[in-house]
Amino acid sequence: MNLSHEPVAGNLKTQLVDYTYRIVSSIHYVYHHLGNGLPEYVYQEALYKHLVYNGFNVQKEYQYHPFFMNTHLETFIKMDMVIILPKGNIIIECKSISRITDKEQFQTFGYMRGTQIPIALLVNFGSFPKAEIQRYYYKDGIIKTF
Repeated sequence: MNLSHEPVAGNLKTQLVDYTYRIVSSIHYVYHHLGNGLPEYVYQEALYKHLVYNGFNVQKEYQYHPFFMNTHLETFIKMDMVIILPKGNIIIECKSISRITDKEQFQTFGYMRGTQIPIALLVNFGSFPKAEIQRYYYKDGIIKTF
């Protein structure tokens, strides 16, 4: 896996931002109403409820079994949320910490790589004065921010 520090090309970035706009709006709504300082699971539930209310097909605590040696492993990894959309699914990983570190980023990258889901939003509700949102796009083994 490679993390590219080059930005996503203009037209693709515009498409990705447009594609995630309503989800990011829900994240801001939740933060505005709850503020920071609550446990992660409170934000997860609030965001889940707001997304469902707005018509999204959301799978909470989405599980996948990694593929290894031509078979799926019995163990699984559980992601906070996956939004099922016609043009491609989106992973949402929620945190409530002082700041996002490499640890949280690598966890999210592993989810993208393991599931081949092309878009992920890493959200930190513990930041101030607004929620910190990192947006990632995965294609051909390379992850870029947008």
